[in-house]
Amino acid sequence: MSFLQSVHRPNDVDTEDGEIEWIRQNGQLLMETLHSCGAIHFRGFASPRTTIGLRQFCEALPLIPCKDPLTSVGVRGALGDGVYRAVDSESLSKTFIGLHNDATYRLAAPFAAFACFQAADRGGEFLLADGREVLSALSPSLLQQLHDRRLRVRVAALPTEWLAHGGPMPPTVRTLLASVIEGVIGAALAVGVPLGLELAWSSDGKLLQILEPTKSAFNRHPVSREPTFFSGVHSQSRYLQQARAADMFGGVGVTDVLDGDLAPLEIELLDEIESVMTRLTRRVLMQPGDVVLLDSYQTLHGRETFEGPRRHGVLWLTSR
Repeated sequence: MSFLQSVHRPNDVDTEDGEIEWIRQNGQLLMETLHSCGAIHFRGFASPRTTIGLRQFCEALPLIPCKDPLTSVGVRGALGDGVYRAVDSESLSKTFIGLHNDATYRLAAPFAAFACFQAADRGGEFLLADGREVLSALSPSLLQQLHDRRLRVRVAALPTEWLAHGGPMPPTVRTLLASVIEGVIGAALAVGVPLGLELAWSSDGKLLQILEPTKSAFNRHPVSREPTFFSGVHSQSRYLQQARAADMFGGVGVTDVLDGDLAPLEIELLDEIESVMTRLTRRVLMQPGDVVLLDSYQTLHGRETFEGPRRHGVLWLTSR
């Protein structure tokens, strides 16, 4: 059975209220399918064409909407009714969003419902891959490297070369100023971002890096206990972003994936991950009313580049 299952609106359901009732009556079976496969593509439904309709659709499964863990840093704007914008700004339309998991070791919305309210003029396909298949397809040597080295995601970097090399500033003043900058950023992270982010200077002293804690690239599903590939390396690797001509962030938005000692990952390792991800990616061109419901612990997701206005939303969910 494919990890992505399609569910079409039944022919004998002709109202939005009827859709919600049908979802409610079949909720247990649909959730069993989701647990088994990892993702469901609901097609041809009318009620999820609005944010409130999407919320009612998901609550009928039954699932409970929950807060986006990244709300505090403003990464995703709110559309209303607990639904968040799914990286659709015009400035990022030419940026390929690689495959990743939004559930983490600390902040875990087990399920996510991605809905199409307005399709792009061209492109914008939703990308999906089964983390279990990715794990099986990667070479044993690569898996061993990832296991031994573990990973650290750099979510941002502040260039500070001017502190180390600029102007006639005395060394003691430069050191003090660097400590103040580090303290201010560290305090802001502690107050506003519940991700356990940490600060570390690069080895050459030119970057003040904001890092996620060291973690494994693998995980076991909290219910099935099946192992899965569980990492954003495909999306957050600087090398892979540049290879896809997707380097649209710049400034303090420079993401990358390093090993546990903050050393760069080998190009050969990243190329193999890119090759496997590309081969196993399922591309879904969604229409208004379509919903892709996924198990965040099993399914990686991303987005293709697009042209024209695109309005997609995501509702983060947990079980009752």
